[in-house]
Amino acid sequence: MTASVLLSIPLLTLQGCGPHLTNANIHVVNRQREALEKLGKGISPKEVESILGQPAQMETTKLPLETQKKEVDVVRYFYEQDGETIVLHFVDNKLVSEVTPFGAPVAKPEAKR
Repeated sequence: MTASVLLSIPLLTLQGCGPHLTNANIHVVNRQREALEKLGKGISPKEVESILGQPAQMETTKLPLETQKKEVDVVRYFYEQDGETIVLHFVDNKLVSEVTPFGAPVAKPEAKR
């Protein structure tokens, strides 16, 4: 057997397992986002997909800016696993916030009094 055939066998067996998201993968995305932001760049949806795999769902929507009277286009990626969902937000093809790991409490906005 040639070397390329030997190397492709493990890859084929892993592909059948499907993606399994872990907090370690999410940590990699967050570290990459922080490193790129220091350089004035952002992590793209394709880079996130290369780490986390394809999202279970994706949607494009408009998000109103609170500081200005305009809206921006937002792409949301939804990853679902074991009854939990994480949502990633992309603006201008860049991940705009840290990804909350599985099992972490989700911060809810405080009610105005």
